[in-house]
Amino acid sequence: MRPPRPELSNAVPPPIVRERTAPPSVRSAGGLWLLGVVAGVVSLVFAFIDREAHLATLRETAGELDTQVDAAGVDQVASVALWGTLGLFALVLLIEALLVRPLLRGRGGTRWAVLAMVVVDAGAVLLVFAFLGDDSPGFHPAPHLAALHLVLAVLALLLWLLPPASRWFAGGHPRR
Repeated sequence: MRPPRPELSNAVPPPIVRERTAPPSVRSAGGLWLLGVVAGVVSLVFAFIDREAHLATLRETAGELDTQVDAAGVDQVASVALWGTLGLFALVLLIEALLVRPLLRGRGGTRWAVLAMVVVDAGAVLLVFAFLGDDSPGFHPAPHLAALHLVLAVLALLLWLLPPASRWFAGGHPRR
């Protein structure tokens, strides 16, 4: 026969840990970051819609740089420049979109990845300006929306680096 089980030493149930919500600066930064990603995607859509004009400009530029290259070579250079730029920018946007969730869940170390992505993003936006922009006056949707995307990403990063956000990231809040 077994002996009876001993009673619990403390009959008080464990406390329920209150889930801390992110401060407004973190939530605002997340919104700015996502808005920047949306602006970048819209920039990609405009660049894709206007790809024939961009290809014509790139063909003309490639033909002026080296007059010895045949038409097929010029077409190839223009295609690589256009699709390489769009592909790189799309990859940067995808990675940036994936970084929002860990940050809003309190993973403060992700801010280093965001900082690196903003630097890579600046390079991608410079490529968009170099290959998809031209010198004519007026609004050019692809490069200008890409620049807006970069500005919003930098603003979001700065908000994530402010003291209230840093305290929240460093605080002992439960991870979801």
